[in-house]
Amino acid sequence: MRTRTIDRRAFLGGLVAAAGTARCSTAGRPAPTGASDTRPWAPPSGGLVQKGVNYDVGIPWAPGFNSRAIWRPDFVRRELTAIRDELRGNSVLLYGFEIDRLAEAARIAAELELRVWLSPRHVDASPADTLRHLAETAVAAETLRREHDGIGLLLGCELTIFMAGLVPGHGFQERAAALGTAEAAGYDARLGAFLAQARGVARRAFRGSLSYSSGTWENVDWSEFDLVASNLYRDAANEATYRQDLRSLHRHGQAVLITEFGCAAHRGAAEKGPTGHEIIDWTGARPQIRNGHVRDEQVQAGYIDELLGLFAAEHVDGAFVFEFISPSHPYSTDPRYDLDMACYSVVKVHPAGSPRSYESGYWEPKLAFEAIARRFA
Repeated sequence: MRTRTIDRRAFLGGLVAAAGTARCSTAGRPAPTGASDTRPWAPPSGGLVQKGVNYDVGIPWAPGFNSRAIWRPDFVRRELTAIRDELRGNSVLLYGFEIDRLAEAARIAAELELRVWLSPRHVDASPADTLRHLAETAVAAETLRREHDGIGLLLGCELTIFMAGLVPGHGFQERAAALGTAEAAGYDARLGAFLAQARGVARRAFRGSLSYSSGTWENVDWSEFDLVASNLYRDAANEATYRQDLRSLHRHGQAVLITEFGCAAHRGAAEKGPTGHEIIDWTGARPQIRNGHVRDEQVQAGYIDELLGLFAAEHVDGAFVFEFISPSHPYSTDPRYDLDMACYSVVKVHPAGSPRSYESGYWEPKLAFEAIARRFA
């Protein structure tokens, strides 16, 4: 035991619980762009230079609820130090809403000599508000970049879903459901126009590496970015084409980052990929795991280990496991309330009020933690 010191789905019934960007079902989405590309592919030099993990600084998914309710710089420093020293990582992707938290975590990470990507998230905001939020983040990122090497900026994440205005729908769940419908037609062009605006806003302040965390259904023109960045989970629907989907990202002739990939810790989670969190029933007085699901950390560890090996073999420049910690999904010895089995974190926390709760700074590595450390080493 160690003393130290989201998934991506909204809570039902007015409570949102996600320690990371909320994952949405891929049903009805267009196939990943470029998967049928037939041009010759040649691997670039290098491979898995950036060995990283996603780290949530907090997203206010609902009034009164933040995915990172506890924010203590000493906790952040210990956790980022563990990413460097125990996971053997050299990079971290910091995502969340509060710019002060992003900047504080980035400064700590830079002091630890980690490569840093800042990824601002302003969920369900309008394009105008998203640009204002990005502009403030870019200023903070440039301030850090002038003091520390290795600060990069991502313009956002899967904005067709997480920003209003590109796809019809009043919230990210409605927009996810609308993908592939006639009403959503033309969203790639709208996304491209917005990203052009966003690049201009970011470049007014920021002079470092710039990219965007794309969904597999988004067709992005990467020519104006410094590198390709994609959230590329594997599940039963794309398992047969996953290697080709990965290789197709190299066709742009730029370095490739996998900015998100991961797996929950229960049987069957590898086949669910980005929807492994959907085994929680949030409708009761206390969230609980639906019947029939069994905790299995080896499933998560095997999935991550295999994909890290694949990324290295296919000369991906960097990969970021989703994610380090999810305090909103505590572990329980009672399988009905073991929310940790439904999240993607590679360490587990205990519930509030317990002797080993996260409030005390305590967390424990899962089997995936050791698998990542072996690969990164």
